[in-house]
Amino acid sequence: MKEFLSEQSIEAFRSIINHNPDATFIVSNEGTIVEVNEGVTECLGFKKKEIMGSSYKDLFCQHQLDLISQYFSEVLKGASCQYVAEAHHKNGEIVYLQIKQVPLFFEGKVNGIFGVAKNITEYRQLLKALKESEERYRLLADNSLDLIQLINLDGIVEYASPSHKMVLGFDPKEYIGKWVFYQPNGDVDDKFRTVFMSMLLLRKPFTYEIKRQHEQGYPVWLEMKGTPMFDEDGDFKNMMLVGREITERKKYQVQLEQLSYHDALTGAPNRRYLNKMLSDALSAATTSVGQLAVMFADLDNFKQINDTLGHDAGDELLRQFVKRAGACLQEHDVLARMGGDEFVFVLPHVKSSSELSLLAENILETLQLPWILDGKELYTTSSIGIAFYEEDDSVKELLQKADAALYLAKAEGKNTYRIYSFRDLSMR
Repeated sequence: MKEFLSEQSIEAFRSIINHNPDATFIVSNEGTIVEVNEGVTECLGFKKKEIMGSSYKDLFCQHQLDLISQYFSEVLKGASCQYVAEAHHKNGEIVYLQIKQVPLFFEGKVNGIFGVAKNITEYRQLLKALKESEERYRLLADNSLDLIQLINLDGIVEYASPSHKMVLGFDPKEYIGKWVFYQPNGDVDDKFRTVFMSMLLLRKPFTYEIKRQHEQGYPVWLEMKGTPMFDEDGDFKNMMLVGREITERKKYQVQLEQLSYHDALTGAPNRRYLNKMLSDALSAATTSVGQLAVMFADLDNFKQINDTLGHDAGDELLRQFVKRAGACLQEHDVLARMGGDEFVFVLPHVKSSSELSLLAENILETLQLPWILDGKELYTTSSIGIAFYEEDDSVKELLQKADAALYLAKAEGKNTYRIYSFRDLSMR
């Protein structure tokens, strides 16, 4: 070292080297290591005396010697350089070093190289693990049957999985760079917009069922899960949407709802549906006194028909009853089966009692036409009890009034109707 540096320079460089937290070294023009600090020991495991006087190139892996020589030559020409190299640790492991080298000038000439090396092995391993992790997740996302979208904080789709093509019929590129609310057919889903914006503001996940249109025009149901994503510092980074197709499940739910709300024999709405419909109607602010009415109806002497012709004939009669009586109603009216031969007509938009009387007479007349059961003609009559909705009526009270009116119609000879008055609570 003394051969190419003055004593003053030597002391200055030794001070710089010894007090530098990173691995620091000085190399002669011939590539010999002439000075190192304790950081080299921490970095490579070699003691100072083990590498002093050795060749600088001996520290690095064989496949990188050409790269090392190239940078070394550039520094000797007066340029500085920075690069990453693989070096040998004393324990046999490979250490990644980020190296910065500058030329040392003495009397206008380069007389050695000063270098600082930082061990970035752990950082490189983290980057590699991160890259492998990202590749794995990308592989999973690209091959997932679920729809996956990554959304930035501006609400723009940055990634859309290939499964969009299979599930919705549209190329994933159709969504990238567009608003998360974008739909290729131009539809607008305000409810989904509200749910998504709530996640954005509250930074909480959500699960929501949405309906989208396939490229070929048919509906596709998705269970969409939205998750806010944060970086290592806890800062809101982006959002991920994962949508699983549930079209078949929705169809099954509709079928179950059909079964739970409809009578298995006649297909008419059942008692459960009737109670729900009336409960919703009575709680609606738009329902006023005298506007809604119910008609309780049954077949006169139905038990005798069952006993004489058999239950199969009775069942067929009930099915035909629903078709014939239902044909007398308006689109918004409902005919429900309470059980046995008891039926309830729900009429939500009655204009007057005279209109209702005319409807009841029309139904009774229609039900007197002959029935064809197993090739034979059968004649029957029916009775009807009518009640108008009164203020504070419950569903039970409204049906009880209609039932009371039906009882009176039966008592007065059947094949007729009676109205339970909402004015004076008397029967007329």
